[in-house]
Amino acid sequence: MRTRTNAPGEEIGRLADDYWEFLLERDPLLRVRQGLPVETLPGASLAEAEERARFAEGALGRVRALGGVGLSGVDADTAAFLTGLAEQELRSRRCHWLTPAATPYRLFPLSQYVDVVLCPFRFAERPDVERYLSLLHELARVVGSIADKAAEQAVRGFRVPAPALAGTRATVVGLRASVARRVEVDDDRLGGLGRADRGRLRDGVHRLVEAELAPAFDGLLAVLDDPAHLREAPQAVGWAQYAGGEEAYREFVRTHSGGDTPPERLHELGREQCRELAERMREVRTALGFPGPEGEFHERLRTEPRLYARTPEEVEARYRGHLDRLAPLLPRWFAVLPAAPYGLARLDPALEAGMTFGYYEQPTPDVPVGRYRYNGSDVDRRSLLGAASLIYHELAPGHHFHLARQAEDLELPQLRREVAEFTAFNEGWAEYAAGLGWEMGLYDDPWDAYGRLAQERFTAQRLVVDTGLNLGTMSLAQARDFMRANSTEADDQIVPDLLRYSTDLPGQALSYRAGYLEFGRLRARAESGLGAGFDVRAFHEAVLGGGGLPFPALRRRVARELGNPQQVGK
Repeated sequence: MRTRTNAPGEEIGRLADDYWEFLLERDPLLRVRQGLPVETLPGASLAEAEERARFAEGALGRVRALGGVGLSGVDADTAAFLTGLAEQELRSRRCHWLTPAATPYRLFPLSQYVDVVLCPFRFAERPDVERYLSLLHELARVVGSIADKAAEQAVRGFRVPAPALAGTRATVVGLRASVARRVEVDDDRLGGLGRADRGRLRDGVHRLVEAELAPAFDGLLAVLDDPAHLREAPQAVGWAQYAGGEEAYREFVRTHSGGDTPPERLHELGREQCRELAERMREVRTALGFPGPEGEFHERLRTEPRLYARTPEEVEARYRGHLDRLAPLLPRWFAVLPAAPYGLARLDPALEAGMTFGYYEQPTPDVPVGRYRYNGSDVDRRSLLGAASLIYHELAPGHHFHLARQAEDLELPQLRREVAEFTAFNEGWAEYAAGLGWEMGLYDDPWDAYGRLAQERFTAQRLVVDTGLNLGTMSLAQARDFMRANSTEADDQIVPDLLRYSTDLPGQALSYRAGYLEFGRLRARAESGLGAGFDVRAFHEAVLGGGGLPFPALRRRVARELGNPQQVGK
């Protein structure tokens, strides 16, 4: 009797399903998007990192055992997706002790868990009380795991640098207060509970906040306030100062840039790009009738009436105007448009003080519209110079065209429809999409053109300062001077941005320009290889039709879909 063997494509499909189930069990945000109950929250412990790494290692072994034999089309792309996902997870484990736990951006998931899991929680029956209280216990455990990791990192010589301590501590203090307030349950969410269960819920929440949640935050503050920590916190920033730090930074760069270009070369590219973009900006200033120094022009920008709205409604109207100009052009550039519509919505005003801009919110079953949630606060001080570039990046044809199309493609395994972990693809596509505005005539107004160029140079200077700070070739003061000379940002925004790069999310800021440049090279190769046969609509479909992919796999897919095999691997 012959033993039945499974086709390689079937094995890849099963592996994708297994990886999806593994992530779905552990990621509360994925569960919420699927309409599933959340029972646990991910922490910062080594045990959890090792569990994820063991699974990733096993998945990688299963993919490699197939050797790519018999895989084509979607299956080949899925194998590459799984390989990239697993390799990123293994890099994350290798860098566990050199990855911050208690810095502002790393603490942001705590707010997300409250926003996405706890605040929308509805109580239909008695067991919901225990489930909600269990989630509060989980949240306290997560905060405790962050404190434990930060304490162990200090023992190993990795501490939050002194320039970032005040901001980190303020974030923890703010979270302690806001979380305690926001986990309280309003009456309008208790429709399914009787008086006794309501009392049990409120008593339980109060007890858990006082006995577990507040002490967990206090424990984290105690780590940050420890005299030894304050005394030994490094005055410098960047990863090169730590034992093993440069190697870890190179791992971060591989993950966030999507390739093997060394950070030294990215640094040089950033300087080259900044010089080129500065010259283009000078030309636009001249066209605007201002041939003087850039610094003086940027001072004028801070008081230019046309760049500021009077109300949040005017902010939204400005974004909507840019989208209205885009809409009739889309069929000339895209063969397939997302089925989900897109729109605008203001951020919760309670969140606006802590966010510079806003964020893209994917469609869900409850809200089947992709939305850019914009910041409507301080409109008299929030310039709209880059409004066109921003909305084309965040919404259409940027993040929405990638993420909504990906989620709607039922030919893809669910893992690939729902997981978007390749940041250079995500942000690189959005920047490339915003750059399409040049070809589409959407930056014909010189103010919009200047705003787009300023955004491009802002992402280009990140290649310089992120690598310079973390390789130890630039001081914080030098990076500040470079960023000041190559952006329109005010000093009160430059300082936290530099700390984000050098104490919080090393390498992440590279994904925007590095990804943009990769998409540009990909298109240039396709145009060169196909000549007069190049069709931009077909190119965009080749890119978006397979969802987010690691760049080597994307290059193979585009060559395959466009019938341009000589370009594979170039």
